[in-house]
Amino acid sequence: MSLRRALLVLLIANVVAASPALAQLLGDRVEANCSFVDNGPVAVLCGLPPEQVAGLVKLAASPSAGDRAVLFVRLHEIVPRDSRLPVEAVARFLEILHEQPIDEAKLADRFARIAREHVRLVPEIRALPAADPEVQALRDAAAAALQGAPDHDRARAELEEARHLVRAKRAARISASMPADQAREEADLVRAEARVETARLRFAAAARLHEQAARLLPAEDREGRAADWASAGLRWTDQGRGFADNPALVNAIAAYQAALEEQTRAQAPLDWARTQVNLGNALYALGEQESGTDRLEEAVVAYRLALQETTRERMPIDWAVTQTNLGVALAALGERESGTGRLEESAVAYRLALQERTRERTPLDWASTQVNLASVLVMLGERESGTDRLEEAVAAYRLALQEMTRERMPLAWARARGGLATAFMLLGAREAGTARLEAAGADYRLALEEMTHERAPLDWGQLQMNLGATLLALAERETGTGRLEEAVSAFGLAQQELTRERAPLAWARTQWGLGTALMVLGERETGPRRLEQAVSAFRLALQEITREGMPLQWAQTQMNLGNALSTLGARGTGTARLEEAVSAFRLALQELTRERVPLQWAEAQMNLGNALARLGEREAATARLEEAVSSFRLALLEWTRERVPLQWAQTQMSLGVVLAALGERETGTARLVEAVTAWDLCLAIVHSGWPQERVYVVRSARDQAQAEIARRLSR
Repeated sequence: MSLRRALLVLLIANVVAASPALAQLLGDRVEANCSFVDNGPVAVLCGLPPEQVAGLVKLAASPSAGDRAVLFVRLHEIVPRDSRLPVEAVARFLEILHEQPIDEAKLADRFARIAREHVRLVPEIRALPAADPEVQALRDAAAAALQGAPDHDRARAELEEARHLVRAKRAARISASMPADQAREEADLVRAEARVETARLRFAAAARLHEQAARLLPAEDREGRAADWASAGLRWTDQGRGFADNPALVNAIAAYQAALEEQTRAQAPLDWARTQVNLGNALYALGEQESGTDRLEEAVVAYRLALQETTRERMPIDWAVTQTNLGVALAALGERESGTGRLEESAVAYRLALQERTRERTPLDWASTQVNLASVLVMLGERESGTDRLEEAVAAYRLALQEMTRERMPLAWARARGGLATAFMLLGAREAGTARLEAAGADYRLALEEMTHERAPLDWGQLQMNLGATLLALAERETGTGRLEEAVSAFGLAQQELTRERAPLAWARTQWGLGTALMVLGERETGPRRLEQAVSAFRLALQEITREGMPLQWAQTQMNLGNALSTLGARGTGTARLEEAVSAFRLALQELTRERVPLQWAEAQMNLGNALARLGEREAATARLEEAVSSFRLALLEWTRERVPLQWAQTQMSLGVVLAALGERETGTARLVEAVTAWDLCLAIVHSGWPQERVYVVRSARDQAQAEIARRLSR
């Protein structure tokens, strides 16, 4: 039986480089930008392996005086003597990292964020307008609290006291103008409190404070209110993306919408466009976690609106960044749809971005966009019968890896390596040999050397899932179960991190892959246990992979479910499982049409034919067998010898089996002759691509049919 190989497009292939031009961009997925703080420890810390940064964080959080002493010795070795940040400040920043649940891989990036915010924070507090001497003294005390080893609690307390003082004085005022000025002064202080919270990565608290500042400002201060709402949106986005907090992303969307109500396109076109981009980012981040497509559609609309003002002529770099983000959102939509229109649009957006994101100007942005383009080409290649897109993807990944080296950017290198492995996996599935599949497995294992469970658990889970898919594809060409057991183990490891609560769609794909591996194991064993487990896994996957949200993957999962049910039905005596299998395949074919996905349509026709053949063997009538012959012949329209030789041979073998079954029920030899022809075609190419045991089975069936033809003709 031809099986769906669970060839899952590597989701982490979309590496989106951050850029300060538009405040917040998609995907906190690249290593820290080590140029955030000039002449500071950030570049040095960014150069350390994640494990060493984690070790420093552990020392900073330790209550042991000995550990603190060791920490300061190490920091004096790392931090330059003329650094703008003293060692005491660096130690405090490391403590902040311990206070937040941050993946090891992101520690250096978050450290850079803390350092950047701190360097900005102190002068901003000192510059706060304060007409009242008491307020001014409290403001200066807040700034002083952030010198040396920053005391964020004390700084907040000083600012809050200043705020209450301003509020009390405003309440005592009679003049109509003074309360408005003091409301602005209070808003400034609240905004400063928000920045203190941002500097220690307490994004939700910072967002709420920015919302308070927006509400404090007089109605006529539309520009200031818009800026505070936008800042609240950025901090909610930080909270949502950084801590898998979907309600925070909902808050971010509301905040950006409030900002857009305050400041229209006509009033401030570039600020309006920037807010549209940030709104698109929040919508994308939330839509990525949901099974539907509404949020992703809204993200695309927001990016397209932004591009009306952020033009290439006016702002070429920001235009390229927005094109990249548009490409990411379109790719996410295209992955969930059965057509290829969105994926084609995504590829166009990335190619446009590469006109400005050139290797000479911005080599790392160029490389990340090449990776994004390659990931879309992989998805397009999976749905097309040719291999041109997949070969293009391989070329794009290789270009990216010239800049994303393991030494310079180990995690980005691992992601690109994983994407290259996925392209190899899909190419290998269409070739008779196993060289590409072996290359895919080797590249996944290489990527896992850097993308460890400790550094990046979700990305590690994705790589484990795709390694499992590759092992599964290799196992289908072998008779043993070693690769299958490895695949089951890889999918099990992936499920440790890709949980339904944290990443529902990735969890569903893991269930899909696990079910497929269990199904192949079940076919090679005599008992039904593995097959029953496979059916359960596919039904679980279908709880998240819905026809409405992801029609193509829903159809593929229905096909795998049908395969497991068909095998179970073949081992039983009744027909209930086989009827269920036929229903599942027919459902799959409602989305897997020949026009949309010709190769997968052929696969579904092949599998439907297998189930119909098994039903036909148990019935006296020949209608099911005739339907099976039709399904196999339809499959051969797209599964041609030139495109997919092994699948073509498999279909010829199955066609021969059904023709022979029909021939056994007839007195003539026409069907048996057709069966022999199909088996001869199969045997012409499978010697190097199939296990010898399977070749022997086909040859024996052909020889028996030839003997029966001779016997009938001799009567």
